[in-house]
Amino acid sequence: MGDLPPDESRGPTLNIVCWLGAGISTTTVLLRLYSRRYLTRNLDWSDALIVIAAILHIASTALSSVAISYGAGRHLIYIPPENITPVLYYSTILQPVGIPAFCIPKLSVVLFIVKLMGVEQKGAWLLWGSIGILFACHILSPVMLFAQCNPPDHLWHTMEPAKCLPSEVLHTITYVGGAWSAFTDLLLAVYPAVILRKVRVKRSKKIGIILIMGLGFFAMIAAIIKTTQLSNNNSPDASYDLFGLILTTYIETDIVIMAACAPTLPKLFKKLFRKDEDSKYNPTYNSRSNPRGYQAFDSENNRIVALEALPIKVDPRQ
Repeated sequence: MGDLPPDESRGPTLNIVCWLGAGISTTTVLLRLYSRRYLTRNLDWSDALIVIAAILHIASTALSSVAISYGAGRHLIYIPPENITPVLYYSTILQPVGIPAFCIPKLSVVLFIVKLMGVEQKGAWLLWGSIGILFACHILSPVMLFAQCNPPDHLWHTMEPAKCLPSEVLHTITYVGGAWSAFTDLLLAVYPAVILRKVRVKRSKKIGIILIMGLGFFAMIAAIIKTTQLSNNNSPDASYDLFGLILTTYIETDIVIMAACAPTLPKLFKKLFRKDEDSKYNPTYNSRSNPRGYQAFDSENNRIVALEALPIKVDPRQ
């Protein structure tokens, strides 16, 4: 008994970090939708893609929490026998839900970069080719996950007899997908800097590009660490040892979602800061009467409004 590991669980830590990240990334999606709907007024299908990615990410995080409630994150030896099947089941089905969540936002970033290039589309094939290979790898990965054994439910009913492909087949696909995901993150981080030298863009878009570049490098680091953790899929104590793989997968997803939303945020922040600045010198008063005919410009609603018979504040900078 002295050789047994301590009865500890990484599940609560994983739960907190994953939900915190999901909350932050979902907030950036909501800010993106607000900016696109009320500021630029150009919602399109790329926004729908981000919403789908956020929903899938939340669903995947919820499935992870369910697996944790059954004992995922603990050493396998301490998980009650009746909970082992639910742990394996929810840990398996969350994968085809979570994989599109970090692929789809990268497509949105590609769309932004290509749009930024305008009529000069030289080199766009590299972006489209990279994202195409990424989707091919990560579509094949969950397909092979369930097709590797006959019957497929052997993945969570491990004691039942089944015919399975060599584990190296799935491992090769996942390694290639993980490595290519890291390469795509690097490409999407570096490529905007290449076109930024040739394209005249507004300051807000430059800030968005810088954000994409910075977040892209962090996503690449998470993808590299995730790929190095793939070998733990073969661990006899996978419920405990997969902590690093699951954590970095969720972190990468959060970062790529935020990177996809980054180009829409500078204009929103500029609007908020400008409104705060304008409110110092152009106060808006709710009034039903206007005895002296005072007026001011309501910068929030872009209209002239009437003021009460109050002294008009003068901008001291004038």
